[in-house]
Amino acid sequence: MRSTLWNIVSVTAIVLIAAGFEFGLLAARDAFFGAFAVLAVYTGYQLMAFENQPLGNAIAALFTKPEGSAKTGYLSFVASAALGTVIVVQTLTYL
Repeated sequence: MRSTLWNIVSVTAIVLIAAGFEFGLLAARDAFFGAFAVLAVYTGYQLMAFENQPLGNAIAALFTKPEGSAKTGYLSFVASAALGTVIVVQTLTYL
C-alpha cells in the first residue's frame, strides 16, 4: 500500500510541477529544483529494490528488468523519469 501511495504522490508531483512551469506559475529555478528533488528521491526509492547489486547494474535494472517491481510501479517510474527529465532540460534552457 505504501508503494502505491508513493507512486501516486510522485507522479502527481511531477505533473503539477510540469503544469505549473508550462503555464508560467513556477519560475524556471523552482521547477528545476522541484523536478530534480522528486526525481532524486523517487529514483533512490526505486533503487532500494535492487540494493544487493552494484550501482550500475541496479540503474540498468530499473529500465530493463521491470519484473522486479509491480507493473504500476514501473510505469509510474518511467512516466516520472520522462516528464521530470523534460522539465529539467526545459528549465536549463531558461536559466
